[in-house]
Amino acid sequence: MMGDFCDIFTAAMSSSHPPPFKKAVATRYIMAAAQNPLLERSLQMMECTMQLALSSEDKLVVELSWNVFDAWSANYDHFESFFSIKKISTLLQNVFQNPANVVAMIAKVLERTKSTSNHCYEDLCSTCARNIAGFVEHNPRYDALSKLCVLIHAFPEVLPKDERLSYFCMSLIKSISQFKPPGRPIDVIDYIATVPRVFSPLLVNSWKIGGFNLCRLCLETVFELISAPINEDRTVSLALGAVINIFPGALMESSIEEIAHDTLVSDNTLLNTLRHMINWLAWPNIKIISSWTNYFLDCLDIAERYDLLDRIAMESVPKLVDRLKSRNMRKSNFEVLEFLLKRYQHSEIPFHAILEKVSAIYSSVVTESTAEGKEFLSRFSELLRFLVRLHRRPADSYEPILKLIGTEAVSDDIFESFRALAWMKKRIVQKSCSVLMAKKSFAEKTGLQNDHNTCFLNSVIQAFYMCDNLVEQLLTTKFPRNAVTLTSIQLLFAFLRFSKRSSINCDWFEKEATPSSFIRGNQEDASELFNHLVDLLMEQEKLLPSEHFIFEGFYGSQNCISRCLSCGNEVSRRIPYAELSLHFKNGAALERTTASTSKVSSSKNSDDARCLLLEDMLSHYFEKEQLEGDCRYSCENCQSDQNGEKFVLMSETPKFLRITLNRFTYSDLVSCKIMTEVNIPRTVVLPLQREDDQSIDVFCLFAVIVHCGRNTNSGHYYCIARHPRIFDWTMVTELDVSTLDRNTDFFVDRWLKFDDETISNSSFDELSSRLGRTPYILLYSKVTDGIFSSSETGLCNLEARVPPDVMKEVETDNQKYLMEIESRNRLFSTRDVKPSKSNRWNNDDDDDGGPQPSNKFDEIPRMVY
Repeated sequence: MMGDFCDIFTAAMSSSHPPPFKKAVATRYIMAAAQNPLLERSLQMMECTMQLALSSEDKLVVELSWNVFDAWSANYDHFESFFSIKKISTLLQNVFQNPANVVAMIAKVLERTKSTSNHCYEDLCSTCARNIAGFVEHNPRYDALSKLCVLIHAFPEVLPKDERLSYFCMSLIKSISQFKPPGRPIDVIDYIATVPRVFSPLLVNSWKIGGFNLCRLCLETVFELISAPINEDRTVSLALGAVINIFPGALMESSIEEIAHDTLVSDNTLLNTLRHMINWLAWPNIKIISSWTNYFLDCLDIAERYDLLDRIAMESVPKLVDRLKSRNMRKSNFEVLEFLLKRYQHSEIPFHAILEKVSAIYSSVVTESTAEGKEFLSRFSELLRFLVRLHRRPADSYEPILKLIGTEAVSDDIFESFRALAWMKKRIVQKSCSVLMAKKSFAEKTGLQNDHNTCFLNSVIQAFYMCDNLVEQLLTTKFPRNAVTLTSIQLLFAFLRFSKRSSINCDWFEKEATPSSFIRGNQEDASELFNHLVDLLMEQEKLLPSEHFIFEGFYGSQNCISRCLSCGNEVSRRIPYAELSLHFKNGAALERTTASTSKVSSSKNSDDARCLLLEDMLSHYFEKEQLEGDCRYSCENCQSDQNGEKFVLMSETPKFLRITLNRFTYSDLVSCKIMTEVNIPRTVVLPLQREDDQSIDVFCLFAVIVHCGRNTNSGHYYCIARHPRIFDWTMVTELDVSTLDRNTDFFVDRWLKFDDETISNSSFDELSSRLGRTPYILLYSKVTDGIFSSSETGLCNLEARVPPDVMKEVETDNQKYLMEIESRNRLFSTRDVKPSKSNRWNNDDDDDGGPQPSNKFDEIPRMVY
């Protein structure tokens, strides 16, 4: 009878009956599970439904079977009897149609056993650790392995140990290389975002446990996979390229050099490797791979493998050009295309192969109307002008592209500098120190290195550093020894100002400035860090006898007023604030169309019908909150609860107003991000109420911290800023509030983008939200205080006023840096030339980032290829 009970359910689910019939049957069986069935029947039903959930190809049958299984496994004693150690081993060792459900079932088992503090939890984890690597090897599917990564994160005890960890990591890499993207576009978007976010941290954590040899073994596995020929039956998934950038740079660099110079490695093997790397560039917004591809190509030139360079240039240039139409692929593919065409100068064939595609690329980019698009077209046009001059032909041969790029010829200086990049020439190394020394970044700024997800810290420091007058006071003040954070940030700003390096490492400052709750290596919230840092500096500022520049710079005060609507009694509390935290009402409130905001019509960001105004969010901040119902006001005068209202009046404003847009919310303990665009004004006016006196303060935007990503624990931060320098003092001295507009600008419109080590030109237009990049923290400088510098940088003639012990540390590191450059020059003059790291990163940076702990990847053993 019991067997018949299970057979009937199996027959119903396997039949050709319509879905309503199957749902009705499943409902009956779920109801039967609530009648306290016998253990034997429960075990049979769990086995029956589990097999259907794991093996059926019908999605409805899988769903219904899973629901019935949940119902029959509700009794914990029955559940524990069913999931024995042997059962878990069988699930992990066999191959099922739906392996993702295997992971889900094991997660359910571990969750239940762990919550009951049952001793069998450890046995179950040990069983999983023994069998999980084989499961990964035999189930190379994205849905199953992504869930497995989440399971390991929740239950770290199931991660294999010792030799099994090596087997697990290699199996995971091989399985990722076999991933197939989902069919639906909406699932593809999630797939692109999830692959690097889920698999990369697991591999990095495994390497921390297994050490450097495990990391090197995984890289060998990657090279083994991508060195095989590409064909229809076997191709390496693009997903592998999305996680490849987690390998240490020193290990990648040394491995590429060895492979390129190893005469035992055939040209076909190297060609297959480069083909796969160029294929990886089709992954949207992929990073690092383009730099490593270019480094690989340069190593092949030094190794004089010219036939291989010929083949890769001929077949790759058309493919790279086709991808330039896609905004998400353009940057990385153009870096490799530009690298190839500037160096492959002995033949015009690759250049001529792209001529007919140039017009379509221009049309595609122009329609985007973005700052990135304009920058790309400028670089692309310069490249084309160089190639037109290099491969001279009759004028009508290039007439179609000359209409797009203009007839202006490339300058002689640029032409000669590009000519010097040509491949297939013997390289001559200059012994001059100035050739190999890394120059400081754009606008004489020093970048900050990002070694372990410190972009949240870097962006805050770089925004802080643009508060010119405050930084000047920090640099020139002598602090007591017990003001540890003040002395640390003073030294950091001294390095940013006076270091000869293009970028520095500030690990030592991270330990001092971040809250104890922050976990090293994790992405953290920049706003929380900014608040903590400012509070810490202000507390230590109290140790100074008279200086209060931190408090005056970042702190204001406001009156929080509660009023009884019955008797009119008011209670006012004056409280300090360091930021204005603006919320999105109902997730994205205050939405209004551009038709109702005439003042915004001239702004480039006002075209979005669902774009919010920062002014509206500020108005919402100062709105009166009604105290009614359960939240009635407890009036001391009436001695009872009465209807009331609560509101805020600004009494004092700081010199640097910090506004945070609270984009992050939490639902079921999961961080979510509100992506609604906020139209940011250049100028903000705040009303002030001091006793009976009413006035206003005017602020002008000078720095924005931007967050890219979907939640606080992932993504990337960077800063767009300018020096708060007045370009027309009459605008301040003759300020007329009635003429002020949200687009009124008091400062020189020269914006910079601080992206960790990279500092480049930017613009106000880049602050519009797009592709997950959203302004998060806004810094405005008070115009009505007249605190602005008239110098080019806002920090002039400082060196003589900085405390001698601070300058001594900076000068010592500068001398060390020059000695490193001289030593490197001597090394290059006594051995065969190899490409410098600057080729790899596409800039002039070739330093080690200043004083920091030794790197365990400095000495790399030979790569087994």
